[in-house]
Amino acid sequence: MLEATGKNNNNKTILLVTDNTEYYQQQFYNYNINNYTITLVKLKDILTFIATNNDAKHKNLELIIFDISTAAEDAKTDQISITIREIKNIFYDKRIFFILSSQSLKDRLLSIGICKQEDIRFQPFSVFDIIDLISITKKKERLERLQLKDHCMHTYSTSDDKIKDAIRFLKIGIENNETTLLLLSRDIEPSYMLCQIALHDINISKLQNNGLLEVDYTEEYYLSFNQKDNKINTVTVDNEKIHKKFANLIDQAIKKERRNGLRIFAMMDCFFEYGLVDELLDYECELPPKLNKPQLGICAYNDKHVAQLSEDHIRKLILTHNRVWI
Repeated sequence: MLEATGKNNNNKTILLVTDNTEYYQQQFYNYNINNYTITLVKLKDILTFIATNNDAKHKNLELIIFDISTAAEDAKTDQISITIREIKNIFYDKRIFFILSSQSLKDRLLSIGICKQEDIRFQPFSVFDIIDLISITKKKERLERLQLKDHCMHTYSTSDDKIKDAIRFLKIGIENNETTLLLLSRDIEPSYMLCQIALHDINISKLQNNGLLEVDYTEEYYLSFNQKDNKINTVTVDNEKIHKKFANLIDQAIKKERRNGLRIFAMMDCFFEYGLVDELLDYECELPPKLNKPQLGICAYNDKHVAQLSEDHIRKLILTHNRVWI
């Protein structure tokens, strides 16, 4: 979802209102978000900007972000709240997020009813957080927009969120006549996953018999366990073995089962649990952002695991996927 900085007149617009423009200019120096243009406007200039800039009222405006993390005094907060209310009246149909610096500022804004809990974020705030806000506003559409050959990275805060997306991912696969492989983390039992799928009036037995659904643990596909004396001695990642395994699944889906392709929803927890982060990065970086076979892959990460990575590691992960929701 990130690409080298560039401009496109057809881009959606994100309006970022901030007095800390230098910080964000540094954040966005190397990268731009695909199909989006970020416009920086100082807080004191926002109303004038809207009145004089036709682009501000253009239908391509996607969302508005207010960075009011520097507003500490009550008087300044009161003035900002007046400005925000005017903006909300103008853009009544747009999602507005707020970046704050403290819990006390959050409590004050909530007490005067200027925003909701779910619209608040805290500093530090970066380009990756903007991607997350886009994913929230586009949540209903993001899975539907994926196509075969997309290589995607999604992060999740809860197992329930992963399960919901996995089920939606399966439903789309059924509609598209694509085989779906759901690879789970150890905290989600396959039997529980199947029960959740069944709640959506999906005939699991029929799907499995027709080769449209397979559910297993991620580690069974990605990790190699070398045993000695009936005990696991070492755990490794054999990239060539993984590639061959998925290539065989694709061939089976297309040639034997007459499906259009293979879609994989893989929860990546096991790499972190076995201390295989470097091996994970090596594997991910071997894959192109756009896959060369009729295969759609979602690499589902826990946000707590991504938070453990260095900025360079996160950058590598982002660059090897063509769609990213963090």
